[in-house]
Amino acid sequence: MRQITHFVTFGNFELDKNNIKDIKESDGSIYKIFALDGLTKGCDVEYFYTFKRSTSFFGREVVQSSFPIIKSVFRIVKPERLRFEIRPYNCQVNIVDTLIGKKKISQCVLEDTPGAEDEKYAFYDANLKRLEFKLCYNDAIQKGERFFTWNELVKKVYSMYTFYSDKEVKKVQDIVKTNGWDAIDGEVKKIIAIENYVKKTYAYDKDLKSEDAVKLETVLQNKAGGIIGTVRLYSAIFQNLGINYQFVLTGDRSKFIIDKDFENWDNCDYPLFYFPAEKKYIAPTRPDYRYPLVNPTWGETNGLYCKTMSIGNFFTAIADVRNIPLEDYRKSYDNIESHLELNTNLDSITIDAKQIFGGYPAVGYRDAFNYSNEEQRKAIVKDMAKMVSSTDHILFSEALNKDFEDADKDFIMHTKTKSGELIEKAGNKLLIKIGLAIGPQVEMYQEKPRQEQVNIDFGHVEKRTIELVIPDGYVISNLNDLKIDQTYTENGEETMGFVSGYEIKGRVLTVNIMELYAKTAYPLAQFDQFRKIINASSDFSKVVLVLEKKS
Repeated sequence: MRQITHFVTFGNFELDKNNIKDIKESDGSIYKIFALDGLTKGCDVEYFYTFKRSTSFFGREVVQSSFPIIKSVFRIVKPERLRFEIRPYNCQVNIVDTLIGKKKISQCVLEDTPGAEDEKYAFYDANLKRLEFKLCYNDAIQKGERFFTWNELVKKVYSMYTFYSDKEVKKVQDIVKTNGWDAIDGEVKKIIAIENYVKKTYAYDKDLKSEDAVKLETVLQNKAGGIIGTVRLYSAIFQNLGINYQFVLTGDRSKFIIDKDFENWDNCDYPLFYFPAEKKYIAPTRPDYRYPLVNPTWGETNGLYCKTMSIGNFFTAIADVRNIPLEDYRKSYDNIESHLELNTNLDSITIDAKQIFGGYPAVGYRDAFNYSNEEQRKAIVKDMAKMVSSTDHILFSEALNKDFEDADKDFIMHTKTKSGELIEKAGNKLLIKIGLAIGPQVEMYQEKPRQEQVNIDFGHVEKRTIELVIPDGYVISNLNDLKIDQTYTENGEETMGFVSGYEIKGRVLTVNIMELYAKTAYPLAQFDQFRKIINASSDFSKVVLVLEKKS
């Protein structure tokens, strides 16, 4: 590393390596700090550093961060025969090629790059300015023939995951016979049974990458596999049972995506299986997801589908880049059914609440319950109870359908609590903080102009039904505070909204709330409406009912 310190006299000094220290943050990030001698207030410090890494024919350079950058220069220096392409994302650049001797230099410059704000409901990494590059041609070998195409990648994938030794085929036959999968009626039931078995029986370890580790014999013997070994196991079973499937490679849309027109293989990080008959997916390397759910940020983005084709008796695959749809937003929900009743002294409330999770929201809770010890589970129950009652004074609790194999059922947290936090007395009046029964809500009161579009992991609905037994002799004087209506309609369809209302039957007040987000992304032009809906939910959480004695 070389450090240059600019004083008024423009003096230059070499940095002593002994004055460089590594600092490790709590999130695992490692930073270097420098002890620089002779600095004066107001001087500029310019430093240069180099590092070595293996040669790659693909890559990306992120050229934006949280602080402003005056100037960035990106260069690829290579022999004249090699032709690289550079693709900018979230920015525009001019790429200049220069030939110096037998070296060709491709360069682009970015100036005055602003610091990026980490905004709520935005994918920070995906929105950063970046440059991706890849080797496209080698004019000394195959002039004019494009290298590292999507078709080339899917052929490699197909070859890696579909050919097995006779010994491997026999072992898989034995597994299929032992589990009786061939006797199961219906392809969906077979897929579910296979996924549950493999994810329960075989551990996934992304670091198992050796030549031996990818062999099915090793996977079966050690009950563990990496990406290649795990995917090969599934593929062998599906082949044995005649289940039609396609390999799919995907990225994470919260970070980087697969571009149909720019074949950066580095963005194909995660494997999926796609079943054309059902138009559904499984994620073989995610033990917490079950058919048809996959990590939602792996979906609603481009996937690289490996479509099988035959030429006589020869089988291979061709590439098809298209969207990976998520499940319908109405199948993902975070609902609350709550019954509130005051005690005879009117100084506490018993809350009988069910938090009901379906689809993508249920995965996180099953994950938490299955990968935690008893003490951690108790803490989870306390936190969930407190969300809907503002107390951890728990009278009763049960978690229903918490196993991963219960993926077709709702995960339900049922708690009964006694809370003094939701009620206050003000003279002859009772103040019921009914808004807290829906749990903490996000606020978006933004002073700075919004920079990026809205992104969420998955579309979903949140339906809350809250029943309050009105104490005998009391009446609620501000019922209209329960009525909020904020919705947004696009092309005749409601794409987001928060609507709350109520009804009274006898002494029971029932509050009905529906909040929905039908899309995973909303353009910048719709941000103000999105913010209004988020804040409507926050506003409801602050509603306090005033109960007065009947005159």
